[in-house]
Amino acid sequence: MFIGFPVWGTTAPSIIRSFLSQHDLSGKTLVPFITHGGYGTGSSQDVVAQHAGRARLLDGFVKQCDQERETIAEVTQWLGGVQVSR
Repeated sequence: MFIGFPVWGTTAPSIIRSFLSQHDLSGKTLVPFITHGGYGTGSSQDVVAQHAGRARLLDGFVKQCDQERETIAEVTQWLGGVQVSR
């Protein structure tokens, strides 16, 4: 399962925490993709790990906004390395 969100105030938005807390993701593979405005991901990756504790969490894709020219090549490369089993 891919889950994407922007960083808000150095963390994951509350809607992401709510979604993860309300769904049992036991045994699921979770692949985050995160955008931020220049301050990095803050605690957002830790928040995802805490709220989806029984999911297998893969390394996600992180991108600073306003860098659209690089995005397609970077996302394509990242997706090529994601190992999601069915």
